[in-house]
Amino acid sequence: MSNATSSQQTVAILGNGVVGIALAKGFLEQGYRVVFGTRDVAGSKTREALAAVPGASAASFADAAKACQVAVLALPWGGLQQALEAVGPVHLAGKLVIDPSNPLDFSTGQPSLALGHSDSAGELVQRLLPGAKVVKAFNTITAGHMVRPQLPDGTPDMFIAGNDAQAKAEVSALLKAFGWRTAIDMGDIQASRLLEPLAMVWISYGFRNNHWTHGFSLLGQKA
Repeated sequence: MSNATSSQQTVAILGNGVVGIALAKGFLEQGYRVVFGTRDVAGSKTREALAAVPGASAASFADAAKACQVAVLALPWGGLQQALEAVGPVHLAGKLVIDPSNPLDFSTGQPSLALGHSDSAGELVQRLLPGAKVVKAFNTITAGHMVRPQLPDGTPDMFIAGNDAQAKAEVSALLKAFGWRTAIDMGDIQASRLLEPLAMVWISYGFRNNHWTHGFSLLGQKA
């Protein structure tokens, strides 16, 4: 995906927290127009996001979705379904939707998976957005390493999943542009059942070691 192409595209970052800001900066560097989709366009959190990403704009969830060619679901699990209802599935039909979400349950104080084995957040997103091309990605890394994730001992890989081959190819090219070593395609969106528990491996290591700057690489990849 070249800058010449991306400069003609708008990405809707649905959400204005640390994940949304990190990915917005990456897209802006690649020449995209960036619009934050939010419930409160004039709120303090939105103003902070706009200050952190100069050149970005903000709009309602629905208006951001209407304007974009690519959308990123930078939303907390607890508000994901409600936000997608506010977006309106029709506004994302036919579009690439990148899903970095993890279905985390914090009710016991320590995070655990709210879905697993027989369902996943990625599959839920695809059901809620039946016309969209959903790709699970960016769910196994901290926000600070979503763009240019060079670590002291190497550059990590990102596992992805989705039903649409062209959408996954676009995300793979985007990951390369963002500085990832490679994208590893694990299959259709049902493979989110594997990638979301993999995020729990990342989270568990972080809690056990009070260390949040690690990532995964697959060694000995098929040539």
